Amino acid sequence: DRSDSIPSRQQEAARALVSQFSARKQRDDKVGILIFGTEAAIESSPLSVVDEEGKIYAVVDGQRTDIASAIRLGSAAFPETGQKRLVLISDGNENLGDAFAAAVQARSMEISVDVVPMGVSRQGDVSLQRLSLPATLKRGQTFDVKIFAQTDREQDASVRLFLNDQLLGQQRVRLEPGKNLYTFPQTLDEPGFYAYDVRIEAPGDTVPQNNRALGFTTVQGHPRVLLVSSDPARDATLAAALESTQLEVVPVDIGRFPDTLAEMQSYDSIFLCNVAAGDLGDALMRLLESAVRDFGVGLVCVGGDQAFAAGGYRGTPLDRVLPVDMELSSKKVLPPGAVVLIMHGMEFNNGNQVARDCAIGVLEALGPQDEMGVLLWDGTERWLFNLQSVGDKRALRRDLQGMNQGDLPSFQGLMAQAQGALQQSKAGLKHVIVFSDGDPAPPSDELMASMVANRITTSAVLIAGHAGPDIMIQIADQGRGRFYHVTSVAQLPQIFIKEAAVILKSAIYEEPFRPQVVALSELTRGIGAAEYPTLQGYVATTEKPRAETPLYTDKGDPLLAHWQYGLGRAVAFTSDAQARWAAAWLSWEKYRQFWSQIANWSLRKIETADLAAEVSLEDG
Repeated sequence: DRSDSIPSRQQEAARALVSQFSARKQRDDKVGILIFGTEAAIESSPLSVVDEEGKIYAVVDGQRTDIASAIRLGSAAFPETGQKRLVLISDGNENLGDAFAAAVQARSMEISVDVVPMGVSRQGDVSLQRLSLPATLKRGQTFDVKIFAQTDREQDASVRLFLNDQLLGQQRVRLEPGKNLYTFPQTLDEPGFYAYDVRIEAPGDTVPQNNRALGFTTVQGHPRVLLVSSDPARDATLAAALESTQLEVVPVDIGRFPDTLAEMQSYDSIFLCNVAAGDLGDALMRLLESAVRDFGVGLVCVGGDQAFAAGGYRGTPLDRVLPVDMELSSKKVLPPGAVVLIMHGMEFNNGNQVARDCAIGVLEALGPQDEMGVLLWDGTERWLFNLQSVGDKRALRRDLQGMNQGDLPSFQGLMAQAQGALQQSKAGLKHVIVFSDGDPAPPSDELMASMVANRITTSAVLIAGHAGPDIMIQIADQGRGRFYHVTSVAQLPQIFIKEAAVILKSAIYEEPFRPQVVALSELTRGIGAAEYPTLQGYVATTEKPRAETPLYTDKGDPLLAHWQYGLGRAVAFTSDAQARWAAAWLSWEKYRQFWSQIANWSLRKIETADLAAEVSLEDG
């Protein structure tokens, strides 16, 4: 718990406790660290090798405490196998979400939840425990906003209620020792997503940080669809097709993707149109997975050159949600890609562990036929492991977990070795990622020109730079790659996944084909096999065993697949809906019918009857 209601002394005690847990674990046990406040964030994924100092680098908003989001994200972060245990270190001062419901849900997934209470003495403190209201409403339905406040002594207070940041009203109240309940009747007439915010003030209050609570509700109207695109202008035809069928469509670019589970739940379905995993990041993908699996939100993933395996989906939460697998069947052989990482020792706390995690993230994004090598300096220039096919990844993962790189004096030698290895590779796409603080001497212009001439691209990731960005910018410019100036370690995994995707484009097939109809489906109802226009490309995938796949490509790869994932439904269309691959579809008379049937099938199917259930615990 990193909320503001936890004093720094208690924060340090919690960090020390994490260190004790890590030091006492069995050799094969895996430990991960997650922090939370208003939202939850993963500090480190479950690993066998952990930083026993327990340093915390991730940052969350500490104004509120959402224990439920931490439990849900922690539940999603576990590996698929093994005994799973969450240890909650908190003062329990929840003022957002429902921790009890989240704990019950975790238990149903065979995840135990243990609690280490952080005792904080707050004489005279007033705290808001919870704001309660129905999750979904009908237009004009009357309901109560219930506010739960707690204090240890009798005192006066002022309660203010806000709706979507607008003050609704203020009320003077008399608090009694223990729990206090206040009710505000409400009616909402327009469909949409609503955020309630309550604040309490008392003259004798000692910890103002716990005086605020949030609650959310959605008033149902037309089903809402969020259309997230890497280029919204190119997906305008798709947005218009969906809007014409009684759907409320909200088109956004990737920078406006919802960053809370509550906001994702305000939509009945989410379309991802040619969106790369690196643009979303692991935390958002985990939230999206939870929105589908636990809350029934639909997901439709539309392809393109930045989607599926070509967009780095392999091994991510999106890979789990979708009805297609990023690993191709043994019958399908694609040209491999090859990447070499040049790893410089990081001169900040836990820097080398951050580098290990990033390198492992690149490894996980690659297919078994792809090639990877890692170069470093630890007194001498050497390969941690030579450029090779990653195979089942286990041996390479162990090598990366033990990697300890030093302060590299010059880029020249390592980059020359990277070029030599990549020139010998038969891979179709070849890429170098340089990870450094920018201090080493630059490579020669001749070397960079030679790498480009041999079709080897180079990107540069600068973090904790002491000498400025000039050398790293020069490497990226000369290497025909991308430059990243990283100001927060939380950005790094996302960047490395995005860079790994550079060599994954071999999964893309760009040649004309007609969809092959192999099964009947609600999604393709009323469209004859001969009616589908030609498509110009797609991303190769493999259908999962439980998926329904009504449309295939001419090479036998899935084109349209769908399945149930938890409470929600997920759809994959491996071509695009834009002019690049679907130009003939944009003027097709059944374009609107095709996409509206997909959207309607994916919509959340959880119905709310004319009954409301509210559960509260009294006296334990």
